[in-house]
Amino acid sequence: MTNASKAYRNREIPENSEIEAMITKASSIPNEYFRLRAKALVGLLKKFGKRREEISQLRIQDLEAKDDFLNVRFTLTKKYKRGLSQYIKFLEKENPQALNKSALEIQAEWKLWRNTEKGYKLKPITSNKRITVSDPYAGFISQYLAYLKQVYPESKFLFPSGKSIFGNAYVIFPEQHLSGRQLLRLIKHLNRKMWCHLFRETKGAEICKDQEMSLQTITLVKNTLDLEKEETAYRYVKRYGTQTMKPEVIAS
Repeated sequence: MTNASKAYRNREIPENSEIEAMITKASSIPNEYFRLRAKALVGLLKKFGKRREEISQLRIQDLEAKDDFLNVRFTLTKKYKRGLSQYIKFLEKENPQALNKSALEIQAEWKLWRNTEKGYKLKPITSNKRITVSDPYAGFISQYLAYLKQVYPESKFLFPSGKSIFGNAYVIFPEQHLSGRQLLRLIKHLNRKMWCHLFRETKGAEICKDQEMSLQTITLVKNTLDLEKEETAYRYVKRYGTQTMKPEVIAS
């Protein structure tokens, strides 16, 4: 779990009551924009369990209410490691003499090269999610979105960067978004024992507790959290899942 202090690193995942208490505290924020923003952020983390960078980069156009659903399109950045043939082409251009090494040496160096900046490429992909508009957390998100469109129509991002003027007015920077660390501070203001990734852990745990320990559950966790590897999803299932044992029949 990232950004957890030593005091809370091994804490249990929160109950719904703890998250609802955060909403209650957010509701007491005097400034309407900050109040709606905080509740929307909790709503997004609670329902989707996304990484804070993925939430910070949400654009206004990524959210749409349609057919009783609130649709949200997240942008993920996936790392694709380059293959051995691409490494050989890289050597041909950058260091031809290295090709004189043995095949085993080249293969070993290729595996190390894939962890360097030139050994992989980043590719953005989209992940489409939705929740029913009747969900109260969807309401928090929709209310904030409507306010943002009305008061700050120039904003490109759902969580635009900005600054307070004279302690009252708030001016946004429409071309910039809040950083993941700034979103973390908003969450810490509501509950110092919470952090963004803990919502992600909670979402994975919810799925595992509602399902049997199975390959289908691993796939569901992987797809919901947009994980790269099944092994990571399996760790969620192993940690939070419960296996139901087959009932026995005893002959009388």
